Amino acid sequence: MRVVIAIVVLVLAVLVGSQFGWNFVFAPLLGYGFIRWSIGSLRAMTGDDKAQRALEQPQPVAVRPAERVVYWCEDCGTELVLVTRGTGKAPRHCSITMQVREEIARA
Repeated sequence: MRVVIAIVVLVLAVLVGSQFGWNFVFAPLLGYGFIRWSIGSLRAMTGDDKAQRALEQPQPVAVRPAERVVYWCEDCGTELVLVTRGTGKAPRHCSITMQVREEIARA
């Protein structure tokens, strides 16, 4: 059904464009595109849930000096010392999740 409607609209657009000028065909299409873009932009500015969720996430916390958290990659052996804890998830390296190793500093 949609194909039939698209063919009819295309035939009418060619007839109108060839008889009265292509401005009568392209101007409504351009106006429709501009209205869709404007409405989408306004919706993004007023009801953006991603920005609200980003504000609700926990803020990064500095790691205590007595606690030393080291992440290491099993594939290549790269080690990463955690200075600031942003989330509880381990970072990824070599396309796999790094292993956590917690150390306690000597007094």
